[in-house]
Amino acid sequence: MNALEIQINPDILPKLALNPKQLEAVTYFAGPELILAGAGTGKTKTLTSKIALLIASGVSPSRILAITFTNKAAQEMQHRIAKLVPCSGGMWIHTFHSFGARLLRQHGRLIGIKPDFLIYDSDDQKKLVQLAMEELGFESDKTKAPMYASIISRAKDDLLDAGSYLINAEASGEPNRLKAAQIYQRYQAKLTEAAALDFGDLIVRAAELLKEKDEIRGHFQEYFQYILVDEYQDTNHAQYVIIKTLSAKRRNLCVVGDPDQSVYGWRGADIRNIMEFEKDYKDSKTIVLEQNYRSTAKILYAANELIKHNRNRKAKDLWTEKLHGDPAEALEYQNELDEAGGVLVKVKKLAADGRFTYNDIAVFYRTNAQSRSFEDAFRRARVPYRLIGSVRFYERKEIKDALAYMKMLVNPADTLSILRVVNTPARGIGKTALERVMAYSRQQGTTIYSALLTADQIPDITNTARRGIKDFLDLIEGIKSDLFTATPSQMLEKLLVKSGYWQMTENEAEKDKDGSLARLGNLQELVNAIKEFEERCAKEEIPPTLHKYLEEAMLASQVDDMNTDTYAVTLMTVHLAKGLEFPAVFVTGLEENLFPINAANTSEEDLEEERRLAYVGMTRAKEKLFLTWANTRRIFGTTYPNVASRFIFESRIGADMTRRHHEGDAREHVEAPPPVIPRIGKGRRVAHPVYGPGRVVDQIGAGEFAKVTVVFDSGARQTFMLKYAPLQAI
Repeated sequence: MNALEIQINPDILPKLALNPKQLEAVTYFAGPELILAGAGTGKTKTLTSKIALLIASGVSPSRILAITFTNKAAQEMQHRIAKLVPCSGGMWIHTFHSFGARLLRQHGRLIGIKPDFLIYDSDDQKKLVQLAMEELGFESDKTKAPMYASIISRAKDDLLDAGSYLINAEASGEPNRLKAAQIYQRYQAKLTEAAALDFGDLIVRAAELLKEKDEIRGHFQEYFQYILVDEYQDTNHAQYVIIKTLSAKRRNLCVVGDPDQSVYGWRGADIRNIMEFEKDYKDSKTIVLEQNYRSTAKILYAANELIKHNRNRKAKDLWTEKLHGDPAEALEYQNELDEAGGVLVKVKKLAADGRFTYNDIAVFYRTNAQSRSFEDAFRRARVPYRLIGSVRFYERKEIKDALAYMKMLVNPADTLSILRVVNTPARGIGKTALERVMAYSRQQGTTIYSALLTADQIPDITNTARRGIKDFLDLIEGIKSDLFTATPSQMLEKLLVKSGYWQMTENEAEKDKDGSLARLGNLQELVNAIKEFEERCAKEEIPPTLHKYLEEAMLASQVDDMNTDTYAVTLMTVHLAKGLEFPAVFVTGLEENLFPINAANTSEEDLEEERRLAYVGMTRAKEKLFLTWANTRRIFGTTYPNVASRFIFESRIGADMTRRHHEGDAREHVEAPPPVIPRIGKGRRVAHPVYGPGRVVDQIGAGEFAKVTVVFDSGARQTFMLKYAPLQAI
C-alpha cells in the first residue's frame, strides 16, 4: 500500500474534533509532510488523530512507526489512540532509544551484538570513562571524565565511531583530541567486554545495522507503511539518518516540530534537520499550526514578541481565542534571596486567592544551582515543593546498588556492576584486592567475573579477600539458578535479603534514622515498581523478564519520574519544562550572562538557542506569567552586579516593569522605556557604577548587537552588551 491508495475513512473525522489547520494536517497522505506546531497548538492531538485515522482507514497498527522523545509521551499517545479507535494494539510507538534497543535485540546479532546486552546510563558511562582513563594512565585527569563522556556522546550523535574519531584526531594533530580518541577507543572496548551499550550506541548501532545489512534495511523500509516523528527539531544527525533510511522507499513520512522550541543543541540536537526538511523532501507539504489552546492572548503576545528577534526560524504567529487574561509581569529584586522570597510571597498569594493550588504553579530557572535559594525559602515557609531534575529515583545510591545486583544476574560480564557491589555490603574485598583482580583479568584477557572465579590463582590476595570473593560468588551463582523460574520482583527480594543489603540498611537506621529509613523505603518502592511492571506485562501478555525491566528502568527520563499526585509547587530547570504546562509560571534569573547564559561571549547561534529556551519557559504558562531578575547575585561566594536580561525587554513586558520585594506586598511601578544604545566606541573613557572608570579596548558588532570590552582602572576586564550595559562616557 502506498500513500495514494489510502482511502480515508470519513466516519472518524467528527470524533477527532479538529480545527481547520489540524484537519488539513491529519488528512494529508500524498507524500512527506512537515507540521510546524507552535507551543500549545494541539501537537499531540494532531499526531494521535493522524495515527487513529490511518488505523481507521485500514492501515495495520503494527505497520505504523511513531517516534517520541519520552516514555511518558509514548504512553500518552498510546492511550489517546486507544480511545479513538479499537484494535490499536501492536503499534511501534517508541522513543528513539527504545526503538534502537528493540531493533538491536531482534537483529543485533548480525553486527555482533548479543540480544541480552545491558544498557549503561549516563552515570555508568562516566564511571566506565574513569576506568578507561585509569587503564591509560590518565588518572590525574579523572575529574574530566564527564567532559570526555560528553565528547564521546557527541561523536556518536554524529555517527563517528571510535576508529573514525581517531582518524580525525590524528589528522588534526591536536594533543587533546588525540587523548579523547584514546579514551574513546578504550571506553568502547570496555563496553564490548561488558556486553553493554550506552545510550548513544542504541542509535548509532541501529543506524549501522540498517546501513550494512541490506535485508534488514529492505525489510523495515517495506514493513513500515507510515512513519511519524514528534519533536523533530530535537533530532540529532544519527537519528536523522535512521528516519531518512527507514522512509526512503515509501516516503510516507510525517514530522512534527517547532524550530522555536529547539533547545537541545548542547546535547547534539541539530535544528537544521527541521529547517531544511523541505530541501530534503522537495515534494513535501508544510502545514503551520498557530491557534494556541494553552495560554492567554497577553502571554502569547509577549512570547511572540520575544521570539521574533531570532533570525533562524520559520515565521509563525501564535494566536488564541482566550482574549482576556492578566498581563505578564516583570519583577525586579535586589538579590537572589530577595528574588526567592518575593516569588514565595507571590506563590502564597496565588494559592490564598483560591484561583490556583500549589500544584498549578511552577518556578523555572536556567541552572540547577539556582534552585537552592528557592528550596530554602519554600522550606522555611513550609510551602510544599517538588524538585525535578535533582537526584532521580533510579540514580539514588541504594537503587543503583540493587540494579547492579540484578544486572549481574543477566550479564556476569558487567564490569561496572561487579565493581559496585562486590564489596557492598562489606565482605573484606578491599581496593588492593580488586586492583589485583582487575590486573589479572587484563593480563588473561578475560572478564572480571571470570577472574573472580579463579581468584585462588591470583597472587598477593589476602585470605580475608579470598573468603569474601567466595561468599560473593556463592551468592550470585546460587540466585542465578532461579533466573528462569522466579519473577523479577522475587529475584530482587532474594538478592536484597541473601546479600545482606537489606540488613545492612536496617542496621544503619540505628545511626541515621531518617536517611536509612528513606533508603529502605526506596528499596521497597523499587520492589513495588517491578511488581507494577509485571502487572503491565500480564495485561499485554508478554513475559516479564528481568532484561525487559532493566531496559525500561535505564530508559526512564527525568520528566517520566515526575509525580504530580501531591499538591506542591514544581521547581525545575527550563530545559526540563519542555512539553509541560502550568496555570502559573515564574521564569526566574533573567539577567544578562545568566539567562542568556554567558551573553557577553556567546555566538549568535547560541544566543538564539537561549532565546528559544526563554520562549519555551514563557509558553508553558496558561494564565499567569512572571519574569524575575535580581540586581545582584552571589556566585562562588562573590556578589556580582546584574542588568536585566534583554529577553525581558524583547518580550515588551519590560515596558511596564513592576518592582516587588518579598518584605511586603506594596507595588511600585517603574517606567522602563526601551534602552538607548550609548555612543561609546573603542578608545573611549567610560564609567561603570560598580567597576568605576575605565577604557573601551575592543568593540564587536554594531547597533543593538554591539559588545564592548572595558579594562577598568582597577585592573578588572569585563565585556558588556552595549545596549544594556550601565556605562557612561566620561
